[in-house]
Amino acid sequence: MEKVLAFFDKFVKTESGIYFLGNSLWHWTLALVITVAVYFVSRLVLNAVVKQIDKIAKRTGNKLADIVVDALKNSKFWFFAIIAIFFGAEIVNLGEYDFLPLKILILTTFVQIGIWLSVVFKDTLNNWSQKNNPNITKNAGFTIVYWLGKFLIWVAILLLILDNLGVKVVSLMAGLGVGGIAIALAVQKILGDLFASISIMIDKPFEAEDFIAIGDIRGTVESTGIKTTRIRSITGEQIIIANSDILESRVNNFKRMKERRITFTFGVAYRTAREHLQAITDLVKAIIESQSDARFERGHLKSFDASSIDYEFIYWVTHPDYAVFMDVQEKINLAVIDAFAERNIELARPTQMVFLKN
Repeated sequence: MEKVLAFFDKFVKTESGIYFLGNSLWHWTLALVITVAVYFVSRLVLNAVVKQIDKIAKRTGNKLADIVVDALKNSKFWFFAIIAIFFGAEIVNLGEYDFLPLKILILTTFVQIGIWLSVVFKDTLNNWSQKNNPNITKNAGFTIVYWLGKFLIWVAILLLILDNLGVKVVSLMAGLGVGGIAIALAVQKILGDLFASISIMIDKPFEAEDFIAIGDIRGTVESTGIKTTRIRSITGEQIIIANSDILESRVNNFKRMKERRITFTFGVAYRTAREHLQAITDLVKAIIESQSDARFERGHLKSFDASSIDYEFIYWVTHPDYAVFMDVQEKINLAVIDAFAERNIELARPTQMVFLKN
């Protein structure tokens, strides 16, 4: 750089003798020109690169290219300004402060890298959620993971900056580690619920608007927060359960049912004729199979009760909706009653018969 300046100094004479901080007006002017030129050229190069990558992303549908474009679009103007000032400062002699432009450039680069990594993390997390579960953003665990990820990124950037400034990072981290353990022990239950929320987000045992059962609690999930999950019960009230308690319980998710399996039992009176007893299985099977939303599995004369001959039929309702299930069950029940009435088959009821012997 000194040879370049010496070459230009042959053609430029500083007649005015104006100097500032040990550098002539000519050197400051040249530094300003280089700074402005580097700033605009670097911005133009970035815009050209972004446009090319954006074209590739739109043509191929590559998600990684989309993420790179989004990250580069978040390049800050002051980052390019610091780069430009660094190159401009190479023209002038700052004496004992010659190290300053490079130091500022390094620190600024760390901050810009933090911004790029934050954007990449956010876009990657959003792409993952859209691919696996679009409704996951309603889960507080998603928000926790997002902010925790950004926090870790900026903690790493801060440690790099402090290390570059001469701070003993190892000693600082040791002190923070001891304090962190003490805080973790104090808020152990809260942290348990927090990580349970994250576990629910990742494992996805249920989502918002799913109908679930946890023990004797049945209802629709409204939201999963940092500490609790809120469920609207079938009787109308809102039930709030700690996330850690949910992970320790068995959860039945009814919304993910594709079909409902029904066990259908009834008994007929002992005085029913044998030909009717033999025909009941085929009769009820035909009634079940006549329903468009039902699939017959099996039916048998099962056992002999104290006052009835018992039958068991199993069929599937091919629609998960509870109202559809009840409609199908009602139609089958009424059809069985009508068919039995036509054939004088008597449904059993608890009775006792006394036989008198003369």
